[in-house]
Amino acid sequence: MSEKEKVALRYDRWTRFYDLVDNFPLVSRPQRGWKEAAVDALELQGHERVLDIGTGSGQILPWIAVRLRDGEVIGTDISKGMIRRASQRINREGLGDRARALYDDIEGSAFPDDHFDRIIATFTFTTIPDPVRAAEECARILKPGGCMVVLDTGKPRGRLSQPLFVPMMLTAKLFGRTHMDRDIVRLLSEDFSIHDCGSNFLGMVYLLKCTTG
Repeated sequence: MSEKEKVALRYDRWTRFYDLVDNFPLVSRPQRGWKEAAVDALELQGHERVLDIGTGSGQILPWIAVRLRDGEVIGTDISKGMIRRASQRINREGLGDRARALYDDIEGSAFPDDHFDRIIATFTFTTIPDPVRAAEECARILKPGGCMVVLDTGKPRGRLSQPLFVPMMLTAKLFGRTHMDRDIVRLLSEDFSIHDCGSNFLGMVYLLKCTTG
């Protein structure tokens, strides 16, 4: 079984419990704030076509959809279980005219060149098996003048956070197939100009705004 199949299987198995874990008070409160800041960083005017890669259960899809008058947000994932859950969320919120959830592999996306005005990725690039290829595809399908907002985890800048980071990194890799030790800024800089919008949680959660040349 490939690494990609393992990731998809993991999230398929987590589908029924994902929102319960994601909404656990100690986890949900800070994560919601970080994700809301990421959506704000998209600076939507209301007409954009937006892509949420690795949408999971589609938590942020309604947050984006309500900001769009004439635009659309599409959430994609390689887990078909998560796509079903995200579609249910869209229907429950009555946002089917502005939001969709689709299966798509961002390492080889089916979307055409220059298709999206905005892309958002929350805790996605540390999970994707091939983040370099994913970044290349994001640059391909993003329109000139568009931007991609990335919220993710990474190595803390301060030494005081290192003792906490190491066990978190090992646990995330073992149980979640999440690679917190990836240098996402370096990987993205091959295809994007990066603007650091700040960090949280002892510098281990950061927000980036990425634009093409």
